[in-house]
Amino acid sequence: MKVINQELENAPSGSLKIQRRGNKIYYYHQVKREGTYVKKYIEQKNKGFAIALAKKGYYEKVKPLLEKELDALEAFEKSYDENMVNDLYDSMIEARKQMVDPVRMSAGEILKKWETEVYEMNHNYQENLIYRTDHGENVRSKSELIIANMLNRYSEHLRYKYERPLELTIYGEKRIIHPDFTVLNIHTGKMTYWEHVGMMDEPNYASGFVRKVNSYMENGIVPGKDLLFTFETSDCPINTQNVLVLIESML
Repeated sequence: MKVINQELENAPSGSLKIQRRGNKIYYYHQVKREGTYVKKYIEQKNKGFAIALAKKGYYEKVKPLLEKELDALEAFEKSYDENMVNDLYDSMIEARKQMVDPVRMSAGEILKKWETEVYEMNHNYQENLIYRTDHGENVRSKSELIIANMLNRYSEHLRYKYERPLELTIYGEKRIIHPDFTVLNIHTGKMTYWEHVGMMDEPNYASGFVRKVNSYMENGIVPGKDLLFTFETSDCPINTQNVLVLIESML
């Protein structure tokens, strides 16, 4: 609206009149004088003036419509309580909550459920779970250890779980996968999945990674929004600065 007001303040007087004669378009500068409209032909070399008049006419018509929209939005904002749905579920007793699937949960309820959740980690290759994190679980690589410990530094804002199961529909069947990290923003309730792709220079591993990303996307989990990645190869190790950038993107 500020831009429109500025444009109107700097706009030329009068209005634009457009007439078609055969296949040609003619532009006129129209001004009201003593109750009568007077128009003057705008030559092609002055078409910029015609454009300025056209913009002015558009802004004059769109301004009251935008003002009406803003008034409606302001009235809605005053009457709308974004926590109404969340508060209804939060106000229920625990026994009733357990019988209901809420349409939307507050960040507090999501965190509460997160903290009491019990799950089975990935049972494959348990012999590789040899790196102990600051949070107390074992992970499979030094790079995952770095990610886990850096996430743990932000525990007042983010909580993570290692290899928490996630159900996806793959080729029409329900299947369980285990994202390397599932990260919860405790203030917003937003959940983000994080995969560390550690052997991108191995063709079979890279192909499996592509299939996994496709499965995420087919289930509405969007890379860069709901799904983050870190990468490395045998001669290009994990970049801790990139890890920090990803963590900050979730705050």
